[in-house]
Amino acid sequence: MSGVIILDPVKAEIKDDVVEYIRKYYPNDDFQVVGIENGPETIESFTSKTQACGESLKHINELKRGESIVINCFADPCLFELREVLDIPVFGAAETTMHIASMLGEFSVIGPGDNMLSWVRIQAREYGVFEKILSVKKVHLSVKDILTSSEEIYQETKNVAIDAIEEGADAVVLGCTGFSVISERLREEIWDEYKIPILEPLLTTYAVARSFKIPHGRRGLFAGK
Repeated sequence: MSGVIILDPVKAEIKDDVVEYIRKYYPNDDFQVVGIENGPETIESFTSKTQACGESLKHINELKRGESIVINCFADPCLFELREVLDIPVFGAAETTMHIASMLGEFSVIGPGDNMLSWVRIQAREYGVFEKILSVKKVHLSVKDILTSSEEIYQETKNVAIDAIEEGADAVVLGCTGFSVISERLREEIWDEYKIPILEPLLTTYAVARSFKIPHGRRGLFAGK
């Protein structure tokens, strides 16, 4: 039993898909997916990230029931805000996965959006892993495109991952939790062909959250409540 709550900070109806995905790897875990009703459909801008945070904070009482929280978005919306108001550990998909990747060597992040390159670098500086990033590469797709899980989208993503590997990446981080729909095949094929790990952020973060139960401190950074 893990007692993890996965916060899905968009209003798209993907809760059942998230449950099925996590159950495949952790069939006996006790976890829950909490979604929001009035937030953005995807988070691909700072504005939509702020909107998602506002809606997420309306679910504080529900989130308090968990042993830990996983934010199911690589933008990590409301990460610091939730840490201020909750007495359980809160894990952002980007922060957690980039820290795991940094232990594997120099890593690349690949993901959607014209702002991807700058946004990931901002996150990496904030999270203290900037020196371990080898590259950030854009996949020419939207988040909605990724969720369709077509063969064309798979091949585009794989080609970008291979570019990162050929430039010397020791690990590749998928910069969107929507990649979970293609991640298993991608992880297996890339490992078979290149022996390089592909880190999908939702599964990576969940694996950490189910095991790590130390709460955030109430002095210093998260003292304001």
